[in-house]
Amino acid sequence: MNHRLLVRPLLVLLLVVSPAAAAVRVLDIESKALLGNRTGDPAGQKVAVYLPPGYEENGARYPVLYLLHGIGDSFDVWLEAWNVPAMLDRLIAGGKIEPLIVVMPNGRNRFGGGFYVNSPVTGRWQDYVAEEIVALVDRSFRTRAAPESRAVAGHSMGGYGAIRLGMERADVFGTVFAMSPCCLDAVEDLGAANTGPWNAALAFQSLEEVDAALRKRDFYAATIIGFLMSVFPEREAPMGTRLPFRRERGELVAVEPLYTDFLQTFPMRTIDRSRENLLRLRGLAIDYGYADQFPHIPAASAAFSRELTERRIPHLLDAYRGDHRELVPERLEKVVLPWINSRLER
Repeated sequence: MNHRLLVRPLLVLLLVVSPAAAAVRVLDIESKALLGNRTGDPAGQKVAVYLPPGYEENGARYPVLYLLHGIGDSFDVWLEAWNVPAMLDRLIAGGKIEPLIVVMPNGRNRFGGGFYVNSPVTGRWQDYVAEEIVALVDRSFRTRAAPESRAVAGHSMGGYGAIRLGMERADVFGTVFAMSPCCLDAVEDLGAANTGPWNAALAFQSLEEVDAALRKRDFYAATIIGFLMSVFPEREAPMGTRLPFRRERGELVAVEPLYTDFLQTFPMRTIDRSRENLLRLRGLAIDYGYADQFPHIPAASAAFSRELTERRIPHLLDAYRGDHRELVPERLEKVVLPWINSRLER
């Protein structure tokens, strides 16, 4: 008898029904926080949730990590491009991290992303994550529903969102890891800001023109408008924002007092009023690659770290040889996830 023919189907069957298998579920959520946003983005959203091996069988409660993607992406970047579920399976099987639940919200909107902040124009994306999704996950799964067992991490726009959540919602998230976070500070030198994308952004007369720019792959100018609508909004203004610059003889010129008010929206300028929340965190980490294609990210991340150090706020700054995206999976597997694992209370 050929035993090999009998054994192979049995192994396949065991793999399919294995009680220890991990799973990814996609949940639907109707968001009150996003309802009625001016950009026309749907209040109905989807959330991807990774459940670790053994979740269905053991009855245990798990800490939770929330992963926030960057601008222009969706949670598919974690599932497909960077295959985070398989990465988590490897780390758990190898004993590098303990089992946890990982939640991957969608943060993409009409203009690339809502930056995970509350805005009367683009919607209350921070409340959507920190209140609505957290409540849904805690209601739907066996979580350890406390800040010390809840972490948030993100890349680029998601890193910015993670920092903002740590600064403003330490009652929800106890650990923060910002990977190559954008937008921690403004470009104070207007000459350095006087670029084609900024000039193109200031020339837009309607949101439909921004849509047209995106169709032509003029990503940066559209992103600037999306950022301004999120962090510096004005619901009744034609562009959904108060423009802090104007063009004068081909140069960018600050419009006061709007420009000064705009500067005060950046995390660099809000450390003092967020100090109590930052000190509550069990862990705060920031990383960036030396060769990041967005020059403001290494400079602002290092400067943000210096400001945290001056105020005696514990944190980790980790700079490495790499660019904005290429090493994200490697960094997640070797650095970010093990570090977060060490900070979560179980």
